[in-house]
Amino acid sequence: MRLPFLHKTVVKKITGDALGIERYKADAVINNLLRELPELVAAAVVDIQSKKTLAAYTTEASFDPYKISGRNAELISRTQKNLTAPWLAGQQLNDLIVVLDEQLHCLRTTPDGQRLCYVAVRLADTNMALVRDVMRRHSN
Repeated sequence: MRLPFLHKTVVKKITGDALGIERYKADAVINNLLRELPELVAAAVVDIQSKKTLAAYTTEASFDPYKISGRNAELISRTQKNLTAPWLAGQQLNDLIVVLDEQLHCLRTTPDGQRLCYVAVRLADTNMALVRDVMRRHSN
């Protein structure tokens, strides 16, 4: 008898494309997020300009943070370009929240605007205020 849940691989390892100090910093961000949000579904740190995933983590084999990270970086880039409108002068993008039926996705840029921190959690496990606070403290 084949039981699907016994054959699903569970990824609970931080992976990434960066090397050296970039990788160390990206790993540190994800480890800090995991310490405060141990129930998270996925997390990633992405270089916005190159759309390269510096580090990623997921608990579900069907959730590919590498595919979604590039798309999220593109979304942030386009949103930042929209902020060049005269009526938005001086405004800076801090984070984007996407609320789905069962999940909450939070995208937050680092203070220098070069990197994107991404987290996905189940709505049943946490709330938006807690996720935003944790992201604010650890996306430096």
